[in-house]
Amino acid sequence: MDDARPLDHTIPADSTGETFSAAVCQAADEKWRILLTRAGKPVAAIVPIEDYDALEAAEDAEDERLAAEALAQWRADGCPPGIPIEDVARELGIDLTSL
Repeated sequence: MDDARPLDHTIPADSTGETFSAAVCQAADEKWRILLTRAGKPVAAIVPIEDYDALEAAEDAEDERLAAEALAQWRADGCPPGIPIEDVARELGIDLTSL
């Protein structure tokens, strides 16, 4: 993903099938990033799959970092006991006997 590359196009989110299809082709084949707007405001984007994959990988890495940080803190706190599943189920109105 080229972070310095500007957004290539903006189209209305309610574009016709032909316009939308062309936008998908431009993203897939020409690696364009296309912003979808509603009432002139950005609402979504059509991006090359490589951009999507990079975003997913970045999110996964951040999730792993946060989980490791939480686990390290839990261990540093002496591994205090968690909340029993029965208490959580009761609070949420879940009958564990029916599972």
